[in-house]
Amino acid sequence: MHWCRRARVRPAACWAAGWATRRCRVPGRASVRVSAAAPGGAARFAILPYPAELEETIHWQGRTLTLRPIRPEDEETHRVFLERLDPEDIRMRVFYSRRSIEHTELARLTQIDDGREMAFIATAASPEGVDETLGVVRALRDPDNQDAEFGIVVRSDLKGSGLGEKMMRKLVAYLREQGTQRLVATVLAENQRMLQLARDMGFAVDEAQDGVPQIWLPLA
Repeated sequence: MHWCRRARVRPAACWAAGWATRRCRVPGRASVRVSAAAPGGAARFAILPYPAELEETIHWQGRTLTLRPIRPEDEETHRVFLERLDPEDIRMRVFYSRRSIEHTELARLTQIDDGREMAFIATAASPEGVDETLGVVRALRDPDNQDAEFGIVVRSDLKGSGLGEKMMRKLVAYLREQGTQRLVATVLAENQRMLQLARDMGFAVDEAQDGVPQIWLPLA
């Protein structure tokens, strides 16, 4: 087998491959050297490939759901999902009640850095046969992979249905595989449903002096 050790890159080829959307700037006669001593692979990609192996199909309350990592093309269905939430449900989870969301914020929520962040969504076919988002759980790991701060929200008409726990357990299993040490979150004191779910899953609940409890779950 012959290995390529040096390649010349043409700007036109970069544009055709779609690299220009990632602000690629290539001189007219640039070259790339490949090191046999430091092989590549997905782990060395600046942008990791979509982790299709994390997709899962489950049966829940007579419906077939897909639990999977979020993708950039989910932006429109994610907007519809967020707009259907009750303002009080939004306040309970993000501490404010704004329902509208800007395109740039939607892009940030759906175009995640898989190296440090993960967001799982639950999707199912609507009565019209169109996929819709039922819930999302996401976590952001610190640079040392010690703590991951998470947030979860389920569509308002599905609260108390058990979907949130299924999504949380998927997130916990994923973070354990990543070697994360602890899962943490800040929860409003009046969000008793979330606090009860946390206790049911083995989280410790620290009552803060400012009335905003901190919850945490050891993963290792």
